[in-house]
Amino acid sequence: MRFRVASRFFFPALNPSLSVFIALLLTLGSGLSPAAAQGLGGGPVTVGKGGALQVGGLVQADLRLGQENAPDGFRARSARLRVGGEVKGLAYVVQTDFTSSDVLLDAYVQLPFADRARIQGGLFKTPYSSELLAPRPRIRFAERAPVVNALAPARQAGLKLVGNLTGSESTPLTVTVGVFNGTRGLSPNDNDHFLYLGRVNGGFPLGPGQVDLGASVGYSVDDGVTIPNTNPSFSGTRFLFQADAEYEAGRWLLASEVHAASLDSDRPTIPSAGSRSPFGFYVTAGAEVAEGHQVLARLDSYDPDAPTTRIQEEQIALGYNYDISTIFRVLVNYQAPTDELTEGFVTGRLQVAF
Repeated sequence: MRFRVASRFFFPALNPSLSVFIALLLTLGSGLSPAAAQGLGGGPVTVGKGGALQVGGLVQADLRLGQENAPDGFRARSARLRVGGEVKGLAYVVQTDFTSSDVLLDAYVQLPFADRARIQGGLFKTPYSSELLAPRPRIRFAERAPVVNALAPARQAGLKLVGNLTGSESTPLTVTVGVFNGTRGLSPNDNDHFLYLGRVNGGFPLGPGQVDLGASVGYSVDDGVTIPNTNPSFSGTRFLFQADAEYEAGRWLLASEVHAASLDSDRPTIPSAGSRSPFGFYVTAGAEVAEGHQVLARLDSYDPDAPTTRIQEEQIALGYNYDISTIFRVLVNYQAPTDELTEGFVTGRLQVAF
């Protein structure tokens, strides 16, 4: 089943089940005052004295309607438990997701290194892409942009060093370097080579708002690693580049990222494993239309440079987020290809995060 859009409204024509669901979301949201709900908290729960043990969690319940090649229905998108803390400068985090095939998401320790630096080791997000590094409860749409999911190295086991060159908390200039297995999650290294990553990011005031800039690079020699939209698994030299920018002024937001990769295969005799240069970007604009209410629009473009891979290269996503409190969010998205704006699908989400 696909949804059709009326010519003067950029939103799907609602069937009865979708109408009931959205009405429920809006009724639930309108019945709670953001100011009154702030007392619920929103950070992790501290156990005992000090910050040696803190417990956090995330539950996301989704309803999807109208998605091609997928039945309408509900699903548990995330069910996470996060345990962490700090003892005498040594911080640790363990995070699980019971809805994922890889239950263990994060498991790392972090300790100070010199005055303005810290070192982190274990399993965690690689220092690549502002949207990848954003915590899942605070990403602006139901899912990250397709180019980010495809090209960012995601979580890997490794080691990284982070330093603040300015020493300022208000206008920091942060440099991060890291070395990783080059394989996602807890998968062992595929060969005797590593994935090397570097990132620099900083923020400064501009006019009435704040601008944040970042750029990342990566290099590895791979032997049969899994890269999304690359079939079969990739063997060869991988070079990654990414840049991001974000500007917030009052209730207005503008954000963008560009990603590029060079995948130089060492298997030229296999046509489907040939060298390729994936490229993509996204641009997001948004506004807070009332306290706790945000509307967003995002244009996505991704070319995997693989003619045999079927993927929608350009699409648009419309979003509405209502932060009822610091722990409770309601989200509604509409996503469609740019050449068939009436042929999209809807995601509705209830989220609890602390």
